Amino acid sequence: MAKKRTFEENIEENNNDKMIVKILSLENGLRQYDDIDFIRITSEDYNLLIMKDYLPVIGEIKGSIELQNSERESIKLDNIIAYYMSSHNEFKLFIK
Repeated sequence: MAKKRTFEENIEENNNDKMIVKILSLENGLRQYDDIDFIRITSEDYNLLIMKDYLPVIGEIKGSIELQNSERESIKLDNIIAYYMSSHNEFKLFIK
């Protein structure tokens, strides 16, 4: 029988990992980006920077989003309307 891992053990194992981003849209299907350092959200009402171990957050975007990985490569989506959820270093974006 497999040993159950505690919450602390799971956090310790993921301590060196970066964030994972999953983007779902009807146009492009599901895309996943690994090793993301931060996510910058620029919306009509607010600006938000999400980094590793950020508090869980959920919201709507009417604006743009930028992902940047450790090699300073940037992925930017402009003029989007989407919903997002970030929890346990996994960011999920659902584009309308």
